[in-house]
Amino acid sequence: MFKETALTWIAELQEAGKLADLDSEARNRLANDYAQKLEEYFNEAVVNQLNPVGKAADFERMLLYDSQYIHKYLNQLIPGYYGFRADIFHQARKIILGE
Repeated sequence: MFKETALTWIAELQEAGKLADLDSEARNRLANDYAQKLEEYFNEAVVNQLNPVGKAADFERMLLYDSQYIHKYLNQLIPGYYGFRADIFHQARKIILGE
């Protein structure tokens, strides 16, 4: 999910002329960098959201052991999870891309 989002951002930047054409290796490196930053930003926002209800530690354990079910778990805990996630991704884009 994070890398796919990063690749979408790169494609949009290239279409807008804000990013030069990249060979596949450079594009992949940039996508990995953006994806890592997005994942860190997302995880921090989720921890901040779950701390008041005492579920942040459970989320952090899931990251280590059972990441397959994270979004299902978060959808049960965070009201309007998909909107929350969209907002976090939008905020992260602004920070990561400097928009």
